[in-house]
Amino acid sequence: MTTKENKDKCFDSLKLIAFYLPQFHPIPENDEWWGAGFTEWDNVQSALPGFSGHNQPRIPAKTLGYYDLRQERVQSMQAAIARRYGLYGFCYYYYWFGGKKLLETPMTNLINSGKPDFPFCICWANHDWTRAWYGQNKQVLIGQDYSPESMRKFILDLEPILKDPRYITIEGRPVVCVYQAEELPDPKGITNLWRKEAHRLGINDLYLVNIEALCWDYPPSSFGFDASIEFAPDWRSTGELLDSESKPRRVDYRSTVANMILKPKPEYKRFRGVFPQWDNTPRYKKAALVFENSNPGIFSYHLKSMMEYTIENFQEDERLIFINAWNEWGEGCYLEPCETYGYSYLDAIKYLFERY
Repeated sequence: MTTKENKDKCFDSLKLIAFYLPQFHPIPENDEWWGAGFTEWDNVQSALPGFSGHNQPRIPAKTLGYYDLRQERVQSMQAAIARRYGLYGFCYYYYWFGGKKLLETPMTNLINSGKPDFPFCICWANHDWTRAWYGQNKQVLIGQDYSPESMRKFILDLEPILKDPRYITIEGRPVVCVYQAEELPDPKGITNLWRKEAHRLGINDLYLVNIEALCWDYPPSSFGFDASIEFAPDWRSTGELLDSESKPRRVDYRSTVANMILKPKPEYKRFRGVFPQWDNTPRYKKAALVFENSNPGIFSYHLKSMMEYTIENFQEDERLIFINAWNEWGEGCYLEPCETYGYSYLDAIKYLFERY
């Protein structure tokens, strides 16, 4: 096999997985906490520009529009677009609080209908649900329960999801991500319980992955996990502050990407992450953080670098790259087509796979 053929084969083994937010449909709890009919679109549509040239509000392209995830056809359209442009699967945020589930309709429809036929995994968003999520006070609206009984029920609840033939695995082991493993009061005790319960249910050993969102450089094994994910953006790698007086704050996307590319390789498995853009003005108003100077070209350069890193440092079944995100519209962090960029970020992904 020639060097080029070998490189082509390696690129074919890459799996790009985008985080997926299931917030775009009304639920009774959000009606109570934020107002009748509230969804993430309310924040997105009401966002205002904070400085000259500020790209707000962000408007989705008519392809999907301001969709409602209670409609199963929306998920089918999203999956079709993602597949067409080179993505391997979605990682759905999973909101579970001691047996109480929130925003579960997209996952429920996914499992019950068998559609779309598109690989997926879950990330347990294990933080408390507070008003701080929307830039308000830290009043806890619904908290977590890490008791042994609660953690046992968690795996029992996941049984039909983890046994789904579309579920993403590594060497046959279902990939389960946890947003903040450092919040687990007894992480090794909990992960041992999870593995035993999964085995009892006839599920292969779990492949547990913690996300380095707010806690970095701890070997995943110290939590009882198998690997970590580089959350993008890495808040320690944010680039140059563009205007110290500006509200919202503005930092440079280009230098952030450079800093992330140059991060030293850890002594443990860390799947790399990329992000197309970021502007959480819809959620945080003047307290927001905006990454300026982002564009599909720089995103493509970052992704290509991470592709090459992943091929060099991971075996075929572990060649995963996580993109933040498919549809984080409230954080201005999305691959879905919008009126400003159209399909440009998705085109950047497709181009890399076609080129190699």
